[in-house]
Amino acid sequence: MKIIFYKNIVCILGLLLFFLTNSNAQNSSLQTTIQKAEPGQIKSQLQKRIDQHNRFRNNMHFRHSQSKQKENALSVPLNNNSANENKNNSKVCPPQLETNFAGNPLTPFYLPPIGYYASESSIAISNAGKIVSISNGWICYYDENGRLIFSDSLYHFCSGLIDVRVVYDPKKDRFVFVSSYGFTDFNAVFDSEGLVVAFSKSNNPMDGWNFYYYPDSEVGDNNSIDYPQLGISDNDVFVTEFRTDADGNIVNSIILQLDKHAGYSGASSIKMQTFSVQLSGDYYASVVPASGGSTTYGPNMYFVMADETGSSDDLYYVFEVTNTIASGKAVLKTYGPVHSGETYFPAPISYQPGHIPLLEQGTEDGGAGYDDFLQNAFFENGIIQFSQNSAEKGNATVCIGKITGVPGHLSCKAQTISDPHLDLLFPQIIYSGNAHNDNSAIVGIEYTGEKKYPGLEAVSVDNHFSVSQPTTVKQGEDTINGLWGDYSALCRRYNHPGECWIEGQYGSKIFPNINWIAKLESRQCYLASEDVLQEEKNIISHDKIISVFPNPLSHSTTISFSLEQPQKVSVSIFDLSGRLVSKIADANMEDGLHQLIWDAKDTRGNSVLKGIYFIKVETQHGTEIRKIIVM
Repeated sequence: MKIIFYKNIVCILGLLLFFLTNSNAQNSSLQTTIQKAEPGQIKSQLQKRIDQHNRFRNNMHFRHSQSKQKENALSVPLNNNSANENKNNSKVCPPQLETNFAGNPLTPFYLPPIGYYASESSIAISNAGKIVSISNGWICYYDENGRLIFSDSLYHFCSGLIDVRVVYDPKKDRFVFVSSYGFTDFNAVFDSEGLVVAFSKSNNPMDGWNFYYYPDSEVGDNNSIDYPQLGISDNDVFVTEFRTDADGNIVNSIILQLDKHAGYSGASSIKMQTFSVQLSGDYYASVVPASGGSTTYGPNMYFVMADETGSSDDLYYVFEVTNTIASGKAVLKTYGPVHSGETYFPAPISYQPGHIPLLEQGTEDGGAGYDDFLQNAFFENGIIQFSQNSAEKGNATVCIGKITGVPGHLSCKAQTISDPHLDLLFPQIIYSGNAHNDNSAIVGIEYTGEKKYPGLEAVSVDNHFSVSQPTTVKQGEDTINGLWGDYSALCRRYNHPGECWIEGQYGSKIFPNINWIAKLESRQCYLASEDVLQEEKNIISHDKIISVFPNPLSHSTTISFSLEQPQKVSVSIFDLSGRLVSKIADANMEDGLHQLIWDAKDTRGNSVLKGIYFIKVETQHGTEIRKIIVM
């Protein structure tokens, strides 16, 4: 969230007063265009007002060498293996950590005496494995193995400042990112002029971008952009944002709808529609886009919003933009409120080892925390799933929820993820399912504690809304000399079901490292205890398929099952058309555990194509069919 330097952001508190009287109320909107421009043109215009020099990397090192030494108040050894005592379910398999590497460096922005500005990273990966990572101050491209392809300051790249978001469009095979833009000297001057929206010219970001600049003055409300979020449908790009006054007070929320096809083609201007979310009293909140989980959907787009006034609550609203901007018939509808029954609270200030406060944005003066912001959401199988900051027993926690009955018959269920030894914040939730009606997800979380340096972890959420134990993504090595938040990054790789990528802030000993990137894989987990097996649906009378792992697979998978008596067993692989692909077994088998390997080849020994297949296991007691995915 944008900070007006040397001014405090006022924490607006009050009772909830929302201007909603029926589920189909239409909010006001304004149609306009957003102009294409080259970054050099914009920078030259801005430099007429202030002489800028792109030399902040040297400034960063100077400030680092001159900064106040961190307190060495660790009188007890750090316990980096403290038990996680939350309500997580050991039956749900946690995400599997795979490729991981150092991400974007420190932001160049500095806030004396607090330190460096929060990183606020965002990440997207294409089907071909090209990664675009953007944080406050930097844009980088990587390949899927962690090799750095390109790096530049965001300010030099497009006059970008902070509040960055990037997404990948799986159907059009392109990237889109947004950022505030303006001018700064990275010290005392920081002036945001508006919003820049960038569309990649091809599926390779190295081929360049089409940039569109939207000045704050065009909105006509004498306010500024803050905390933009980015969503995408089949036809349009959506940006949601706060509008803030000169003192940093939040006065309104809006939704911008843009024609993405015109942006990809590099049109001289693209249509944009602005929807004003009607608020009243002291109530304000971020409107979070819920893009499709497994792919993009359309023409309609959904959004979700919580009560973020700093009061405890359990309510949410759902918004729907109906139709495309090209149709000229798009309107904004509002549904709710809906109550989850799980109260969320503003998160307090978190602490690092040595009782060093890890201040969030808006608390840089040492004031009380108030962060209960909704972080992100996705829409899949008619369900909106979301993640949110919260608190429990004086510690920052994570709230996750799902809203069913979208749009007109809303029902909400939520739960809190907590750890008595840690503060958990800035959760991102992403779809990780691999089948129809599978709403499994991965949640990425940043943490800190008085006996554990700031780091990253992730949990799995299964289709029954049960949460796994955490996987440590990056263990902190030192305290963070600067602000924390406002969000971390998590994205999926669309043509690799179950594969997700995370980027977030951690405590590093190596200057200027601050962000870490990692690949996570969701996987099914089956325990061999009799109680757990009886709960599984894949039962063939008394003969049980224990597991098919890995699934999805790239080279081979192991099919494990147990027989309670000798009998004939047939195991076959079929494709989506029902054609026999491979016969793995057709023989009499003894009782006990059996493990068969399928090498992803057909009956002729040729490797099968990527796609969905089915394992069919037949015994004298019945038949079981399991879906598997070859990547």
